[in-house]
Amino acid sequence: MRFFPFSASASIIAAGILFIVVNHAIVMSGAVTIEIGSNPSPGIGWIEGVCYAPIIDARVGDELEFDLTAHNVFKLPSKWEFETCEFDAATLLAEAASGKFIYTITEEDARQGDVYLACGVGSHCLANQKIKIAVTSDGNDLVERPTPKSTYVLGLSSKDCLKLQYSTNEVSSGGGSDSIDADSDCTDPVMLDDGGYHVSCLSPPATLTPGGVIWDARIMHYPFPKDRRVRNGLRVWEFVEGDPEEDGFSGLTPSALNRLYIHHLSGAVVFGQGSEGSRRNNTDTEFPKPYGQVTGDEGDLMIFHVIDLRDVDEWLECIECRCKDTDGTYLDLGGVNCCSNCTTTAPEPETIDYRMRYNVTYYEIEEDKPVEQVIWLTADQSPSLGKNIEYDVPLFDSIPQDQQLVSSDGQKMQRLERVGPFNEIFQQGYFQNDYDGPETVKILRCVGHLHVGGVAMYLEDTVTGKTICAETARYGTDPNKNEGLLIGVDVNNYEEPIEIPSDRVVRLITDYDASELHTGVMAITFLFIATGEEITRDMTPLTVDMCLQEACDPSVLPSFDAMKIPQDSTDVCIDELADHPMCKFGGLCICEDVINSPESTGCNGVYTSTFGDIPINSVCNASCGCPTLPDEIPIQAVTTSKSTCLDTLVEFPACKFGGICDCEEFVNAPTSTGCGGVYNSTWGEVENNDVCAAYCDACPDEILTNEETVDMTDTIIEMIESQLSNACQFATDDCKFLLSNLYTCADIADDTEVDPVMIVVRDYGQQIALEYAKLGEPILHVGEEDQEVASCGKGAIICEDTLPSNPACLFGSLCECEEFVNAPESTGCGGVYASDFGDIQVNDVCAAYCDACPDENTGNAYVPGADIDDSSITESMRTGCENRLSKSPACRFGKLCDCEDFATDPMSSGCGGVYTSRFGDTSVDEMCPSYCGVCHLQASSPRMHSLLLATALLFFSTLMQL
Repeated sequence: MRFFPFSASASIIAAGILFIVVNHAIVMSGAVTIEIGSNPSPGIGWIEGVCYAPIIDARVGDELEFDLTAHNVFKLPSKWEFETCEFDAATLLAEAASGKFIYTITEEDARQGDVYLACGVGSHCLANQKIKIAVTSDGNDLVERPTPKSTYVLGLSSKDCLKLQYSTNEVSSGGGSDSIDADSDCTDPVMLDDGGYHVSCLSPPATLTPGGVIWDARIMHYPFPKDRRVRNGLRVWEFVEGDPEEDGFSGLTPSALNRLYIHHLSGAVVFGQGSEGSRRNNTDTEFPKPYGQVTGDEGDLMIFHVIDLRDVDEWLECIECRCKDTDGTYLDLGGVNCCSNCTTTAPEPETIDYRMRYNVTYYEIEEDKPVEQVIWLTADQSPSLGKNIEYDVPLFDSIPQDQQLVSSDGQKMQRLERVGPFNEIFQQGYFQNDYDGPETVKILRCVGHLHVGGVAMYLEDTVTGKTICAETARYGTDPNKNEGLLIGVDVNNYEEPIEIPSDRVVRLITDYDASELHTGVMAITFLFIATGEEITRDMTPLTVDMCLQEACDPSVLPSFDAMKIPQDSTDVCIDELADHPMCKFGGLCICEDVINSPESTGCNGVYTSTFGDIPINSVCNASCGCPTLPDEIPIQAVTTSKSTCLDTLVEFPACKFGGICDCEEFVNAPTSTGCGGVYNSTWGEVENNDVCAAYCDACPDEILTNEETVDMTDTIIEMIESQLSNACQFATDDCKFLLSNLYTCADIADDTEVDPVMIVVRDYGQQIALEYAKLGEPILHVGEEDQEVASCGKGAIICEDTLPSNPACLFGSLCECEEFVNAPESTGCGGVYASDFGDIQVNDVCAAYCDACPDENTGNAYVPGADIDDSSITESMRTGCENRLSKSPACRFGKLCDCEDFATDPMSSGCGGVYTSRFGDTSVDEMCPSYCGVCHLQASSPRMHSLLLATALLFFSTLMQL
C-alpha cells in the first residue's frame, strides 16, 4: 500500500450500515505503523548494502512494515546471532517476494527488550540488512511520544554500521542519501545527430586501500529527465580512479580489472552484472524498433560489491570470498558471507578513490511512433543444487558423476541443468516476483552473469531442441590489466525476437571449470522480452494532470460488500509446495514426504527447518483435506454511545424511490412482517432491523473491544490502490479519469455519508489521488509540491511560455520570448522559428507572450467561425449511451439486471415508459438508454455549440427559401 492513513480507525455497524469512524486522538494502545527504511523520504525500503539505525521506543502493538521483493525477514533470538548473522536458531517470518509484510510487536518482545530482524537471503545480513528494535515495556501507553522512525544511512563500513546499530540516540537522516548523492554528478544533456541525447556521469567515490572490500549502496545522480519517460539508448559503464579536475569529470584514469575487481553490481540506473559488463556496448544498448525500455522506474540507487586487488597475492581466493579458519587459512568453501578484506603485501597502503563513470543516451518517444515495452527476467542455476544465488564448484573428482563433463579438448567441467516451464524458472526483474508476462514470450536479448571459472551458459527449448541463448565466457590475457580474469560473456541480441509459449519446458545449462576449486560462484541468466504493451508519447508524463469534475461517479469506485469479506487464502484449496523454498531450494517437493517427515508434526502442524517453523497447511492444504475455515469475516458491531444506533431508512431505496421514509409506516406496512422480520418488495426482501434499528430497539447491547472489530479502512484503501495500481503505470486516459473521479468524489463527500467506500474516499481520497498521480519511482518526485487541481476545462489549462524548456533555450541560450519571436529566424507570433533542430511553432513555446492561450472551456485553441465538419462529432460527445441498470436498486436489490427483462417486465410499460414499483416509478429510458436507442448528442464545447447553431441556421435558411 503506497498510502497510509495516519490515524487509528474503527469500523462500525450501526443499524445494518457499516460506518467508518476515524479517531484522531491518541488511542489507548498508542500503536503506530513504522515503515522500514522510510527516513529520509521517500525511503529506500528493505535492501542489502544499507545501514539501518535502531528503532527507538517501539511499543507493544506497533507494526513494522517491510516491502519484500528479493528479500525475506527472519527473527533472530539474541544479540549474538544479530552480530554474527547466524540463522540456525532463527525463525522465518516472511518469505522473499511476498509483498508487504507486517510484524506486530508482542508482549513477549517487550519482556525481551530488543527485537532483532534480518534478511536471510545469501549473505545480505552481513551486508548490514538487519535492524534492531528497542521495545519499551514500562506499560505507560498513554504517554504521548514522537512516532518512531526507521532511518537508513548509506556509505558506512560494517564496523561503523555496527556502532550505529547499537546507538541509543535518535539518528539524523542527514548523513544518508543527501551526503552520498552530493558527490555524484552528470553533465548537461548533449544532443546527438540522430536526435538522441548523451549524458556522462560519475558516482560517489568508493575509498579503498589494497585488499579492501566494499559492499554497500550508493545514490547516483539520475541521468534521465524526471518529468517524463524516455526510451533508453546505449548505457556503458566503467570504474575510474583519481581526483577529478575542476570541471568535475576529466583527469580520471580507467581502473584495470586486476586493480579493482567488480564482483557484482545491483540496480537499474545502468544494467549491472559484474566484471564481464564493464565497458561493453552490446549488453545494455537500444533494442530494434519498435521495441524499447523506457525510463522512470529505475530509481537512483546502485549497490557496489568491489574488491581492491592491489598487492594481493592470493587473488583468486580473494575474489571468490573464500572462508578462513581461525588461523587465517583459506578453506574449501566461500561466498559473499565470507567477503572480508584480503591479505596484502603492500608496505604502505595507498588510499584510492574509485568512481563508476556511466554514460547514457536516451530518446524522446515520437508522436507517431509508439514504443513496445521491454522488461527483463532473471533465472538462477543454483536451485539445481538446492542453493540460492551462490554455490561452490568442487574439484572434478569430487563432483557427482552425472554432473561431470569433459570437453573435446580435455577440459574438466561441472555441468548443471535446471529443467522446467519457462514461467516457473524465470522471475520478473531481479528475482522480484513470479512471471506475469505475456503468454507468448518474445525474447530480444540474452545476458549472462558468471564468475571466474565459468565456461558457458545455455538456454534450450526442450520441444524443438533449439538453443535460445548461448553465452560463452571470455578471459583476459594482459598481465598488466586482466590476465586470468573474466572480461566478457557473450550477449545474444535478436533483430527478430525468438518466440516461445510461456509454459514451454526449457533447459538451463551451466558449465564451470572443475580443474581447480571455485567458491561462491554465480550463474544467472537475464532475458529481455517484449510485453506487447505500446507506450505512446502522451503516456510518458510522470505526473498525471488531474482535474475536478462537475460530478462524482461513485460507480467507478471499487464496490465493497461490508457484510461479507472473503478470506483470500480460502478461495482455492491447492497445494503450494512447488512454489515454496522447501521445493525450489531444498528439493522437498512432494506433500506426502513433507507431512510424514520426522521434522514434521503432520497436517495442522509445522515442519521444522533451518529457516524456522513452516505451517504444513500453508504449503499442503489440499493434501491435508482442505480444512474448512469461515468463508467470511464476522463483522461485529461497535458502538461508542447510544447515539450511534440510528434508523437509516432515509438512505434506503424504500425512501429514496418509494417515498416510505418513516419507520413506523415501513415496519407496519402490509408487506412487512414487523420488527425482526422483513419487508417484501419487488426488489427483494429487506431486513427491518437493518434499516429501523432504533425504532425496533435492535441496537447492540454492549460496547465491544477493538479486538472484536474488523477495521475496514485499510481494506478499502487497498481496494482503491489496487485499482489505481493496475490503471496507472503510465499516464493513460483511464488513469487520469480514475484519479480525477477519486479526487472529485473526495471533494464533494461530506459528513452525511454512510457508504463505507465514500467515507474512506472522503477522508483519504484526495491524498491517495495526489500520491498516485506521481508515476514511476518515488525518488524522482522528491521535493515536488502536490499539483493544484483545477476544474476540468476551466482553469485546468495553464497558459505559460515554455521556451525555457525548449532546445532553443537549452542548447541555443535563446530563452526570452521577445527576443525569440522577433529574431531574424522567426516569422513572429503565429509563425515558426527556423532552427537547426527544425521549425518550432512560435505559439507553442510563447503562448502567453503571443496571446495564443487555449480556450479555457475546451482546452483547445477555438477560432469562432472555423470550418465545421461532421466528423468532429465523436463518441466522446455522446452521453447517455451506456445502460445503467446494473447500478440501479432494481438490479442491486431486486436482481433485475438485464435491460430486456427490465423493459418487458409486467411492471414496466417498456421503452419510453416507466417501471412501476412500490418504491415509485423509474424511467426505463434512463436506466437502459442504449437498449432503448435513446442516446443523445451533447453540445460539450463552444465548437459543438457552433455546430448545432450552424445546423439550425441551415435548417431555417432552407425553410425560408421554401
